[in-house]
Amino acid sequence: MDFSYYIENTLPITIFELLAALFGTYYFFSSRKKHLPTKILVIFLWITVFIEIIGSYSPIAYYSNYKYFTWVEGTKFAQSNWLYNPYLILSYCFYPLYFRSYIRIKTWRIILKYLVIFFFVTAILNLIFSDAYFTTFAQYTLLMGALLIFVSVGLFYFQLLRSEAHFNLKHYLPFYISIGTFFFHLCMTPLALYSKYFKVENIDFVDFRVKALLFSNILMYFIYIIGFIVCRKKSSY
Repeated sequence: MDFSYYIENTLPITIFELLAALFGTYYFFSSRKKHLPTKILVIFLWITVFIEIIGSYSPIAYYSNYKYFTWVEGTKFAQSNWLYNPYLILSYCFYPLYFRSYIRIKTWRIILKYLVIFFFVTAILNLIFSDAYFTTFAQYTLLMGALLIFVSVGLFYFQLLRSEAHFNLKHYLPFYISIGTFFFHLCMTPLALYSKYFKVENIDFVDFRVKALLFSNILMYFIYIIGFIVCRKKSSY
């Protein structure tokens, strides 16, 4: 696996992330009503693009045999886990709060609020008191964060069944976001939990994980983009 392998399997992800952020920005500014959840969603998409660009230094260094970013070789910054672990916590908090903003049942909103607070505090503590911060993706964050997203999406769908929004899902942006988010985490969480086995010696697992990450990301952001396009002329959410 060389540098071209890295480019081939990561550049499409970055392109789709950037396209999703651009289409989201256009969707937001072309909407008559500027809804706060949509604004925060667009900001989060741009944060994701920024994190991906910054975090690319690690694989670039590795696949170029440290011809680039030579200063990270042999240091705890050789892997970009230090960057992605906080980002994962942010991501797992953002999506439940995003779907919570479209839930009208007070009890469910309260439950999601305290679940997010509990997850945020415990995930931070886990990073502080474990050795995962620089070495691997925190398993606690991955597992509990994914469960939190599944719960929030489930409650969001129950809300849809109880409201009139399900009669017009084609033009309901949060529905597209929920589909993309749900399938991405459903596909990637099991593999992410085994990220500690992401070793050079295990070529088959490495290649499978890279391909799964590639197609899962493309699928998720493609669904986001479709949502921004389809919902733009009808209404804003």
